[in-house]
Amino acid sequence: EERQRLEEERLAEEAKIAEEEAAAETERQRLEEERLAEEARLAEEEAAAEEERQRLEEERLAEEAKLAEEEVAAEAERQRLEEERLAEETKLAEEEAAAEEERQRLEEERLAEEAK
Repeated sequence: EERQRLEEERLAEEAKIAEEEAAAETERQRLEEERLAEEARLAEEEAAAEEERQRLEEERLAEEAKLAEEEVAAEAERQRLEEERLAEETKLAEEEAAAEEERQRLEEERLAEEAK
């Protein structure tokens, strides 16, 4: 009877230990799955952040290229307007010189006519 009682106690203790080991293994697996899920979530967040960083960098570069093109176009327009202004000033100066020559010629004619 004592032997049987001790055997039952031993078996109960072994069953208890087996249950505790099974519970510990279940907890270990749960924690491992949790860790893997967290790693996967972090990897996804990092990939999304990198995609966003690249998108923003491409956007910035495109904006810089657009601004550079606009600056080149504005400079070309400024130069065109400056050349147009200089050409207009030259034309006016030539017209004024021609008008002055004509005025002098007419004045000389008038004086020559008066001298006759």
